[in-house]
Amino acid sequence: MRSALRTVATALQLEIERLYALEAYLLDERRFYDWLALFTEDATYSVMVREAVQPLDAAGAIYQYPEAPAFDEDHAFTTLRVKRLETRLAHAEQPPSLTRHLITNVLIHEGTEDVIRVSSHFQVYQHRPGYSEHVFYGKREDTLHRGPEDWRIAERRIVLDTSLLPRTITIFF
Repeated sequence: MRSALRTVATALQLEIERLYALEAYLLDERRFYDWLALFTEDATYSVMVREAVQPLDAAGAIYQYPEAPAFDEDHAFTTLRVKRLETRLAHAEQPPSLTRHLITNVLIHEGTEDVIRVSSHFQVYQHRPGYSEHVFYGKREDTLHRGPEDWRIAERRIVLDTSLLPRTITIFF
């Protein structure tokens, strides 16, 4: 019986890792509408920036999250951002960014047959030819819902490991 549970857990782990590999591929290929299809219709997408603070006591945390995210979007707003990128009117994306998403340390934390919580770490390289290069590190905390055919992202919370950000963030994590 223990072996059967391990097999199910391994199959689920591979299924989720494949979802994240597909997501990274779609973002790097600038197939944003296909990427949006990986989300539920009521999905949320938020980005937090980790802040270094002086702890009040020796046991206090050095890094904290701010009270409000840098941005917090619903699916309609994320779709609007994608539409804007497709119009070529997003001046901060002229020329368009070249990106490379690396997703690692995928852990399934808890859940049911149809809803699971997953965390992962990422590195995203962004290059705007002739303008700038940035590398972002952080973690993602997702809630996934099983759809009729596959898993969909219902909630994504991104925590960037830096407090120094470029003027605009035009890429997705």
